[in-house]
Amino acid sequence: MRFKRIAAVFAVMVTALLCACSAPVGSEATSFSGAAQNGMLAVHFIDVGQGDSEFIELPGGETMLIDGGEREYGETVCSYISSLGYSEITYLVATHPHSDHIGGLPQVLADFDVENVYMPNVSSSSAIYGEFLDRVEAEGCMVTQAAASVGVIDENGLCAEFLAPVEDEYSELNNYSAVLKLTYGSTSFLFMGDAEELSEQQITADVSANVIKVGHHGSDTSSSQQFADRVSPQYAVFEVGRDNSYGHPSAETVGRWQNAGAQILRTDLLGNIVITSDGEGLTVNTSQSAETPAETSSQAQTSAETTSAAQKSAEYSYILNTSSKKIHLPDCSYVSDMSEKNKEFTSKSVEQLESEGYTPCKNCMADYDEGHH
Repeated sequence: MRFKRIAAVFAVMVTALLCACSAPVGSEATSFSGAAQNGMLAVHFIDVGQGDSEFIELPGGETMLIDGGEREYGETVCSYISSLGYSEITYLVATHPHSDHIGGLPQVLADFDVENVYMPNVSSSSAIYGEFLDRVEAEGCMVTQAAASVGVIDENGLCAEFLAPVEDEYSELNNYSAVLKLTYGSTSFLFMGDAEELSEQQITADVSANVIKVGHHGSDTSSSQQFADRVSPQYAVFEVGRDNSYGHPSAETVGRWQNAGAQILRTDLLGNIVITSDGEGLTVNTSQSAETPAETSSQAQTSAETTSAAQKSAEYSYILNTSSKKIHLPDCSYVSDMSEKNKEFTSKSVEQLESEGYTPCKNCMADYDEGHH
């Protein structure tokens, strides 16, 4: 089974990487935004509804993506990253196998060159997790187990290290969450995934941070007052969906972070949230994100749009994603997740499209890639 396969991969690779803050060699992104060019660190909390996704521009041009929301938000995440000028992701962290964290990652792996993948050593029988593992294997990414004391980066005043999971086995999948602390100069960020109170209690490392991505969307199973006081952040970021059925974040959890002195920032109220660090201070910017996928097209339009797309697919050879600059076959599974505004039908040859800056999708055009590159 694929889950035994990934465990075997971990067994071979992880032993050499269990020292704190060891820095694997990574290729610099082909292009990067002003934040990286100016020696800044920028953390983008992407509004993916009731899910998590954080994209990080590291000083010098490397990048990190933590989670990718549900499957239907894969296009949102890819478009967001592409809009910043990136075509590569140096470090991808899948905190744990729940679909609201990894659902969009198969499309990310298809649209971007991903070098390193970090994830906890836990399996899931869900279809989306199986698809994610298959994509990781197909892309040939370097896979490293995310666990307490495993380092990712340690150079030039920048350090990224996992603080959890501490143990090998838990009864709750959320407690396998890869908890990452990112430090730049005198500023620091803590990303909790869906870690609950048990995981919080087990972390013995320094958890103090200027910014925390609150665990489990602000559920009352996470964020004990003791833990909130240990972190003592300036900002507590909640990634939650508008009017979600879970009641996240709970009023009690919000209150605990306020008691710890944090200013509350919520994606359901503010949309995308960007916090930038120069190594000494922080700047916060928020903007209302685009409407959620469910709001961008009415049920009445769905049938007509599907019919129109099918007709166009029969007439044209390829479908382009004008945002990620990817070439797809009409029957590619990622076409259905593509935003209509980024979709273009074409009968041009692949060679012509490549001359215009497009690259073949690694999901549906793998055979073309192997035969021509």
